[in-house]
Amino acid sequence: MNGLLRDTLAEMVSRKIFVLFVIVTMVLLLAVWGTWEVRLNISGDQGFSDAASGAAASLVAEAFAKVMSVLVFFAVFATAGLLPRSLERGRAEFFLSKPLSRAQLLTARLVSIWLVYGLMVVACGMIVYVVMVMAHGGFDPAMIYLFAMTLVEYGVWVSIVGLAGILFGSSSWAMIIAFSVWVAQLLLASHDTFRNLLTNQVILYTIDTLYYLVPKTSQMRDLAVNLAVGQPVESWLPLWSSVVVAAILYYCAISVFARRDY
Repeated sequence: MNGLLRDTLAEMVSRKIFVLFVIVTMVLLLAVWGTWEVRLNISGDQGFSDAASGAAASLVAEAFAKVMSVLVFFAVFATAGLLPRSLERGRAEFFLSKPLSRAQLLTARLVSIWLVYGLMVVACGMIVYVVMVMAHGGFDPAMIYLFAMTLVEYGVWVSIVGLAGILFGSSSWAMIIAFSVWVAQLLLASHDTFRNLLTNQVILYTIDTLYYLVPKTSQMRDLAVNLAVGQPVESWLPLWSSVVVAAILYYCAISVFARRDY
């Protein structure tokens, strides 16, 4: 496990992926710094009502959730090709020569990717949040919910690109699958709207089925925002269903990897 962690970190450095995160973080910092003149009161003092304070906290939490979404987006596409690259002819022999079963090997590889890139996303997010607090004040420890949910969300994406990488053995296809699922989960988040607009029962059943099958990462972030600002959570479905789907995808990846000849 330690060896794969070092390999993943070394690969991040050699491929200059950390430079991508630095550039994205700098752009996000400039965007946050550009709002310096927009003063928001989150603590409720200086004459602001509790309602205004709550609205300000919700606005900051939602804005920061978008920041974390951008970082996760780049992390997903930066790591989509890591597993297929490990299984290319000439490299697969070295990867499979490690003294681990295939299930242990794939698990260690996916966990190392999740840890290295997930912690990179969290570190960049923390830097942006510090600047956001400097610009607008109102440090809120409840933002830990957004950081924790980001790690869970990225774990879901690692299972998606992991299975895609095993099935197709192609970085391009892993990216296409990741992008397709990203778009699908954004569209399916409005499945209730489709129910009000459409009348064809076959299409409605199809949309409902896809809604439960596709991980709901955008709704997971909305759930984290509610937790961060102290609002009630209407449903935990986006979280537990996404985790269940990720576990199923991981099991499928293990099954395919164990049977495939490299």
